[in-house]
Amino acid sequence: MKGVILAAGEGKRLNPLTTYMPKVMLPVGNKPILEYVVDALVKNNIRDIMIVIGYHGDKIKRYFGNGEKFNSSIKYIVQDKQLGTAHALYQVHKIPEFGDFIVLPGDNIIGEDGIKKIKNSEKNTILAVYSERASKYGAIEIDERVRIKEKENIEESLIFTGIAHLNSEIFGIIKENLKDGVYDLPEILNTLDDLKVMRFDGIWEDAVYPWDLLSLNSSSLKRITKTISGKIENSTITGNVEIGDGSIIRSGTRIMGPVKIGNNCEIGANTVIMGDTSIGDRVKIGSLSYIENSIIMEGTIIGEGSYIKDSIIGRGCTIMPRFAMLSAPFQKLINGDIIDYRAGSVIGDNTSAGAGVIVQSGVLIGADCKIDNLKIIRENLKNGESVR
Repeated sequence: MKGVILAAGEGKRLNPLTTYMPKVMLPVGNKPILEYVVDALVKNNIRDIMIVIGYHGDKIKRYFGNGEKFNSSIKYIVQDKQLGTAHALYQVHKIPEFGDFIVLPGDNIIGEDGIKKIKNSEKNTILAVYSERASKYGAIEIDERVRIKEKENIEESLIFTGIAHLNSEIFGIIKENLKDGVYDLPEILNTLDDLKVMRFDGIWEDAVYPWDLLSLNSSSLKRITKTISGKIENSTITGNVEIGDGSIIRSGTRIMGPVKIGNNCEIGANTVIMGDTSIGDRVKIGSLSYIENSIIMEGTIIGEGSYIKDSIIGRGCTIMPRFAMLSAPFQKLINGDIIDYRAGSVIGDNTSAGAGVIVQSGVLIGADCKIDNLKIIRENLKNGESVR
């Protein structure tokens, strides 16, 4: 059996984090979301994997290569225009001897048990989970036939995960429907008289908005073990903490797991890092800083005396001392959706912020922004915007 991973989309609702990176490559637990998907397939002995790529697909190819490092064989198929999930799946129809396969999105984390269930099911079976955010997915209706209803105005329902056990016969059905402008997989599946549903209560997680990545990150960190490399000075480390090769933890620092720190990082003296935090490779954090329940991506520098809680900072950012990302309840309108969170803020790649900057909760700061000293950021900033 083969695995087909749909990874061509951008993930616009996760902007600004997807400015330079597709959603599938956003890191949780210091690994791209897509890597968890590949791992789940490989653990079920599905090693022949095809990944449909599009938006920034070169970054996916560069990371996964031919799949050898991930105990698999990976081939890439390009979807030139991101027209929909059925159109993306159809791109692999020319591959010979296809037979049965599992199709799944590359931007959702699925546990190996879920893949095992769908692998052992009959063809034309979809994997479903219960969700309290059903309006963001395809709600499943089971009457005389199984049907997937897209974007219904409901909050709780059984939903389609995007994962299905199909057969190469589906390509002919997709081809006919593409002629009529039907591009999404749920609409194609609704034409099947023998569509079946299998409910799954295990690990399946998706990030709809940027702050959802914190939940995925927290879940991924529950599975780490205490592994400490690099140089640890006189510091206190408790719980499950991973510290990578070449990293330095300066004296007086306190780290309470679960926390994951990448390779070649430097954590300044007397810093506190609390649970559910991931810090990518080559990150430098100044002394006397406090970080909790956050994601700090690779190559970012954070000045001394900074406070970061329930927040996400992208790649290659430069943050000067006494920087603060505050966490509080907020309500926000994104792409027509009103969302409620208790969280901090989000900063895109390559942004710089001066000393003493304060960012209020719920703020989205774009990539390549520049913020002068002593500014209070209360509103979103677009990519490349400056605050002087």
